[in-house]
Amino acid sequence: MANSVFSTTTSLFLADAVRVGPLLIGAYFTGCSVAGIGVNLGTGWLSDRLTDRRIPLAATALAGVAGALLFMVVRHYAVVFVTGAVLIGLNGGYLSQLFAYVKEFVEATGRELAPFSSGVRAVISAGWIVGPPAGLFLLSQWGFGFLYATVAGLLLLTALLGRWFLPALPAPPTPPPDEGANNRRPGMRRIIATVPGRTWLLIGSVIAVNVADQMYLIDIALYVTKDLHLSPTLVGLMAGICAALEIPLMMLVGRYADRIGRLRLVIAAAVVAVLFFCLLPGFGSIPVLIALQLPNAVWTAVIMNIPMVMVQDEVPGGAGAVSALYSINFTVAQLLGGAVTGVVADEVGYGNVFWICAGLCALATVFLLCRLASRPERQPDIRARATGSAWRTITPEGDHQVHPEDVAG
Repeated sequence: MANSVFSTTTSLFLADAVRVGPLLIGAYFTGCSVAGIGVNLGTGWLSDRLTDRRIPLAATALAGVAGALLFMVVRHYAVVFVTGAVLIGLNGGYLSQLFAYVKEFVEATGRELAPFSSGVRAVISAGWIVGPPAGLFLLSQWGFGFLYATVAGLLLLTALLGRWFLPALPAPPTPPPDEGANNRRPGMRRIIATVPGRTWLLIGSVIAVNVADQMYLIDIALYVTKDLHLSPTLVGLMAGICAALEIPLMMLVGRYADRIGRLRLVIAAAVVAVLFFCLLPGFGSIPVLIALQLPNAVWTAVIMNIPMVMVQDEVPGGAGAVSALYSINFTVAQLLGGAVTGVVADEVGYGNVFWICAGLCALATVFLLCRLASRPERQPDIRARATGSAWRTITPEGDHQVHPEDVAG
């Protein structure tokens, strides 16, 4: 809930409270993203050296508490910028630490990663049902000070829950020493060196889609209030409806992703995202904006869930470092999204930003099709079952029929 309020109100906070224009709004998101890359990588690397994942969970939440308290009272752009870059940047590492904890929890309890991770994502979406509508209502009634005081309280509760109420887990096993060149490299460089080429295509596609998503999150409140002259509470209603639709979709995706094929689902979601962003600037009525939250929820339910599971399966290394590596794509997306949104909105208006979003999702589709056409370096999580005279292997990419001699032994 706290993160959803930050995401949907920061651009309005900069425009209405700090009183800066589109270029400085874009500069804020770009600068915070540059700082966030180093912060997220450092947090991920350090967290794998701690025996208790709950400690970085609490620390990143407390950084958000401090940032929200400063947002209550500060209206100077430079101070807001530093607060966002350092404290809100540290708070942004909370989700990567949470999903690192999820992976370790799954391994410790013998559960399946994709369905359980989808369930956690659904709970996060539940926060988005309540957060944006409630936050924008508080903003319209009592202003930014009261809004961010509420956010600080939520993040303090988050820190307490993360540190003392989540179950303690056994420390993950330390991999045996290896004299290979990759293992002589320090920390994150070793993780990056082991990423397969096809995984980089997946990460590149996720970055492209997330740039579009960041541009949407920055631009939608300004588009609705400045161009369409509608109430900011509509933005909260749209976000809440989208999140409510995401929950059952995420549960279905987690349950059937391996059966349908993870990559096939991600490609379909990227195509839906292209259609969503193409339709968005052409319709300014409230009913249509609300109806468009269905395709918005469809692509979000897949893209924000399945690629992370694929990367965790394909990249060796500590859960914290791998989750941080994946989470960098959100930071890079924020960097590029802030810069592009500021320039485009300043030149051609808020509505035309969505055409750039559509183009980025089309680029992501191309990357995913290239991955589909390439030969996999390895086939993780292969299971086989008899289907008459042949066998069918189930991999994260989908279902493939092969003959028994191909899987002998």
